[in-house]
Amino acid sequence: MASAHIEMDVQHQEDSADGRRSDHPPLVKYYRASEPLPGIKPVLHNFLKKGPASCAAVLASSGILSVGIGVVFAASFDMQFFLLTLFRVPIVTGILFIFTGILTNVLYCHPELLNTCFFANIGCLIVSAVGVILLSIDLAKHKSNEIQYKMEFMVLCVTLMDMIIAAVLIFLIQREKQNQKH
Repeated sequence: MASAHIEMDVQHQEDSADGRRSDHPPLVKYYRASEPLPGIKPVLHNFLKKGPASCAAVLASSGILSVGIGVVFAASFDMQFFLLTLFRVPIVTGILFIFTGILTNVLYCHPELLNTCFFANIGCLIVSAVGVILLSIDLAKHKSNEIQYKMEFMVLCVTLMDMIIAAVLIFLIQREKQNQKH
């Protein structure tokens, strides 16, 4: 039979209303542990302590912004004039950002999706890098002060920010995967 040695504090029930003890032995004794035992750490505890949910929320919300700007570009400007609209860069990257952000937030409930989240972030990083290259070529080709170019520069900044966030998430997930192996 298993046993454990845990110190217990004894608390006596007070007999009188003013809080003084009487000379009679207590009728009821309460026992409580003097120090709590450490609980079992949940899966991905160290990873989730680092706050990937905030990165995922920024990733998903900027994905919504990218999709919105992509729809505005597709509806407002000539299709062949910009590489941004020709290849649907903000729409594709935005949908991928939203999917990856939601998937990263789901890790709290379903830690078995860690590998899927890892590969989704890698895919997000690759597609974003291609998008940044296309946007840079587009901006270098047309040097104007019109609103389209300002919006295209904003899409480039959002895409670069999402690339940085995806890289941070990849780094954190990779570190967690290495810790799980040991």
